[in-house]
Amino acid sequence: MKRFLITLLMMTILVSIVFVGCKKKEEAPAVSQEIPTIRIHGKDFSPADDVNIQFLRKVEAGFEKYSGQKINLELILVPDGAYAEKLNLTLMSGDIPDLIYFQGGDEAVSKQGLLLDLTQYVANSKVMQSKLQEFNKLRMANYPYLLWLAPPRARIALVREDWFAEAGSKIPVTVDDYYNLFKTIKSNHPDSFVMTDTGSTTRMDFTFDHAFGETATWVKQGGSYVYKKVSDAEKAKLAFYQKLYAEGLFDKDYVTTKWDTMEDKLYNNVVGMAFGTSGVVCDIYDTKLKTNQNVGLVALPPAKGVGQGYSVSTAKETRGWAISATSKNPDLVFQLLEYMATDEGQLTDRYGIEGVHYTVNNGTYAFTDKKSEWWPRIHEVMTYDGPLPVLGALGLKSWDFLGEYVVGDPDFPIPADLAPAWDALTNLYKEYNFKIITGEYSIDKFDEFVKEWYDLGGDKITEYAQGMLK
Repeated sequence: MKRFLITLLMMTILVSIVFVGCKKKEEAPAVSQEIPTIRIHGKDFSPADDVNIQFLRKVEAGFEKYSGQKINLELILVPDGAYAEKLNLTLMSGDIPDLIYFQGGDEAVSKQGLLLDLTQYVANSKVMQSKLQEFNKLRMANYPYLLWLAPPRARIALVREDWFAEAGSKIPVTVDDYYNLFKTIKSNHPDSFVMTDTGSTTRMDFTFDHAFGETATWVKQGGSYVYKKVSDAEKAKLAFYQKLYAEGLFDKDYVTTKWDTMEDKLYNNVVGMAFGTSGVVCDIYDTKLKTNQNVGLVALPPAKGVGQGYSVSTAKETRGWAISATSKNPDLVFQLLEYMATDEGQLTDRYGIEGVHYTVNNGTYAFTDKKSEWWPRIHEVMTYDGPLPVLGALGLKSWDFLGEYVVGDPDFPIPADLAPAWDALTNLYKEYNFKIITGEYSIDKFDEFVKEWYDLGGDKITEYAQGMLK
């Protein structure tokens, strides 16, 4: 009897254990099939704008159809102010998004190991190999942390077509031709300036650099390479700019002008010319001027002299998309960039939101009057050919100029040990540039600047350049 009771007790315990185990198995929650989230930090890409949210939802749906993978796309709210500065504050706080747009400041971040090397991703991508231009590939070979599918960012001279017609409608070729055009426009519109820029002369330099001999960042002078900003060509160009400023042809307030106030000056008769980024930006300026003044713009080629062209650096991308090295889904993030480069992705990126920026009726596409408010958020593939031209006549003309005048610039990144000196030299140049143009300094002060530039560390950087450019 005792053995029977012990056996019965053991069987009871065993059955209880099995029952509890089965019950726990039945009650265990299902494994969560969480949809991965990709967090994006972009410029002028605010989650507070409903159009951007609609864009993200459309991209999510398109990406799922393309890859079979559901994703959540989330935009980071960027405070107002200088973008590079606000991005740096975000990264320093430890909040590192998956996909980050840089417009400067990326080198310091990449040196900390926080950005993914995209070399193998791009090399193994049929999409990217077919969409990247040759200059993009050269830049990535030198600096593999930024991806930027877009045309070269040459700045095109754009003049009001009515003021241009009043001046004779003759396309300027030489620097003297440009000067005579400027003088005629000023004579016809004495209360206005002919042109403006945004804090420096970097926009208008695209039109005049080559004509004066600044055909690359480092130019040959006296048998060796010289940084273009301390060259004889720069001195001649600054003398020209000083003359424009003294004669009221160049906006007196250019140094405090930002990109938005530059546009306002163009739309409100303060200036008759601006320098717009090739492509869609030229179209936006043209459309807005037509809205404000019922008149469009004419694109003018770079001036011809010693050379003629637009220099495009092959050292690295100056802006573009980076993938965080801490991202949990780097392959998925790159696949998103791939998708946005396909024709399907470009249709969304270039056209905007259906019903807002374009309509489709029985397969026929048409842009609405809000199309000028849309710009590509991710890529601007030059070879994309959609159901509607993505550029207007002015934008297409600016791209024609790119094809005719773009020249590769064999520039190189400044190494870390020379970076502090380079920053100081850049600030020194800005000081003399402004004071010479505005007449505070005579052009003879340029020789003093050159000596100070070399003494401040320019000699070491120039020595480094000789080795890099052999």
